[in-house]
Amino acid sequence: MKLLYFIVLFFSFSLFAQQPLIYPTARASNQVDTIWGKVVKDPYRWMEVINSDETTRWSKSEQQLTNQYNTKLFFSLKDYITNYSRIHYKKLIKQGKYYFSFMISNTNETASLYFQEYSYTDPFLLFNPNTLDKTASIKINDITLSNNGNILALSLSKNGSDWNTIRFFDMKSKELLDETISFVKYSKIYWFKQGVFYEKYDVGDVKESFSGIIKGRALYYHKLGTLQKEDILVYKPNNEYQYSTFELTPEGKYLILYHDTIDNGTPITRVSSALLNDSLAFNFKVFISVISDKRINFNVLGVLNEKLIVQSNIYSPTGALYTYDPDRRNKKLLFIQPFKEQLEYSKIVGNKIITIYTSDTSSTAFISDSTGKRVNYLEIPSGYKFDFNHFSYSSSDNTLLYSFYSFFVPPIMFQYNLNSNKSEAIGRTAITFNVKGFVTKKIYYYSKDSTRIPMYLTYKGKIKLDGETPLLLYGYGGFGISMDPFYDPANVAFIESGGILATPCLRGGGDFPGWHEKGMGLNKQNTFDDFIAAAEYLIANKYTNSQKIAAMGGSNGGLLVGAVMLQRPDLFKAVVSQAGVLDMLRYHLYNTGYYWAQEYGIISDSISFKNLIKYSPVHNVKFGVNYPATLLVASDNDDRVNPFHSFKFLAELQSNGSKKEPYLLYYEKGGGHSGSDVLKKQVETKAYIYSFIFKQLGMKARGW
Repeated sequence: MKLLYFIVLFFSFSLFAQQPLIYPTARASNQVDTIWGKVVKDPYRWMEVINSDETTRWSKSEQQLTNQYNTKLFFSLKDYITNYSRIHYKKLIKQGKYYFSFMISNTNETASLYFQEYSYTDPFLLFNPNTLDKTASIKINDITLSNNGNILALSLSKNGSDWNTIRFFDMKSKELLDETISFVKYSKIYWFKQGVFYEKYDVGDVKESFSGIIKGRALYYHKLGTLQKEDILVYKPNNEYQYSTFELTPEGKYLILYHDTIDNGTPITRVSSALLNDSLAFNFKVFISVISDKRINFNVLGVLNEKLIVQSNIYSPTGALYTYDPDRRNKKLLFIQPFKEQLEYSKIVGNKIITIYTSDTSSTAFISDSTGKRVNYLEIPSGYKFDFNHFSYSSSDNTLLYSFYSFFVPPIMFQYNLNSNKSEAIGRTAITFNVKGFVTKKIYYYSKDSTRIPMYLTYKGKIKLDGETPLLLYGYGGFGISMDPFYDPANVAFIESGGILATPCLRGGGDFPGWHEKGMGLNKQNTFDDFIAAAEYLIANKYTNSQKIAAMGGSNGGLLVGAVMLQRPDLFKAVVSQAGVLDMLRYHLYNTGYYWAQEYGIISDSISFKNLIKYSPVHNVKFGVNYPATLLVASDNDDRVNPFHSFKFLAELQSNGSKKEPYLLYYEKGGGHSGSDVLKKQVETKAYIYSFIFKQLGMKARGW
């Protein structure tokens, strides 16, 4: 039996004659705020009520304009992206004795869950989430098999929301149980005995994310067969705005809690452990307690030789592994020493440890025994990336599953036998296009303050350095997230048509030790300067010119491109901001946006306010400036970055920007922060984004 796997990564997205567009009228109110003595106008505050009659009428009118601003190229790109999303391969997840996978057989539906007992056999349909609700898209975000292999916990979301509902599936009867756990967000699921640990917020309706902040995160234990109101409260922070998270060690001995506190006015980062027990009464002992430092992180891997193994960069910027005594605070020993390469990932698999180190040019996984001695290694080609989200291990056959991918090659799946130390491919990844001639190379340039910045360039054939090549400059630069290779079929379409994909490793990301801190808070301008310098370098070295550059980013990357297009409108012909954080003075007032205060700063602090007001896109649109052609992409169910950010920025651009370039909104219904979970809608969104880019850069579709 052959089934098609579809891959579309969400965050990567002949028109009218050149006449000024007539934009829908957006009422400008007299709303003003006085913040630290400065009067700040906010004429489109009413748009924060995204489902009001006035906002709905305005957004519908904007979408009608966007629909009219379309081309035949949209339909060609839609067919192309659909075709390039068809991939035959086995992306398996091993839990217990089963191999699980997700596949799409109908492009109007979300992925269904399949299973098989052996890696070489054909999968069988286990559960189709599309049967649950015919009026909405239901997606399986996570699965966790019980220790006895009888019950599968499913984490389900609706219309792309970050809110999840936990349901339970009987592996013997192949039926979904009636039991439900609600109001779960940003939570792992771990089985213990006859129930699960999970985290939820203190809300009564998921719609509260759109009307204000949500708070009261807490850890609970749910016993199968009982009501959620009977669940046992395991841990709740004293501060209802505090974030905490947890995990169970793989061998099932400890419950680990990551939590922060304030001690005599000093912020403290703590990691605690509690022995798992039948009574479900947990005595947490703090075994790591340090003064909070945004540069330091801890990750508990599990237990080896009666000690907790912890990955941390507390004493080495590149990271190392330590053994900690769970009964004594800060009692540790070096276990696996640091190297010049950055320790990016580690995991205990059986009685061995896998550690993955990255350098400028390579990524290597090492397998070590229980003493920390290396016994083998796994190498992948330069320009490829290990998929950390799909490392799975089962003790039943001592096999580790892993995959890797590049900017133009989708994931390739392997299994590694920890007994024989041998690795082999699982099946074959089959694609519908020829990657011959595709190249990714890493170059370097200097930012405004002379910091050396790496950048990937991906293209096909040889680059003609005549300054006329269309170029897509994609960036993120935030929250310590590295700019690694990622596969997106729409980018393949762009490259096939003669374009260059450029992805700089901006400060604010996690590409190097200290890289994150140099692009966050009061240092956020460094991120923007790095992106601007990338465009300047590419122009100066004849890769392209300012009329051939499109800038794109999503979420924090949407903020990035929104800020740089205002600071340097001369550098870009087109800009696409997807689900961007664009109102930096009010981002913290909705959902859990207050968690981002450490990343950006917050207006309750006078110094942070002065910094935020300098670059907040909504507050820096100047009258009469010829800003680049701009497409803002938002979704009506994005409960992470509220769509009002895009609404308000668009209204400012349409009201104050010059009328020479189009400023448009692509507003997706039934989608969340990453857009829709339905492949057909994903493809349509990407097709519109890239047809917009193709038009602005004067590109013709080639290669299909």
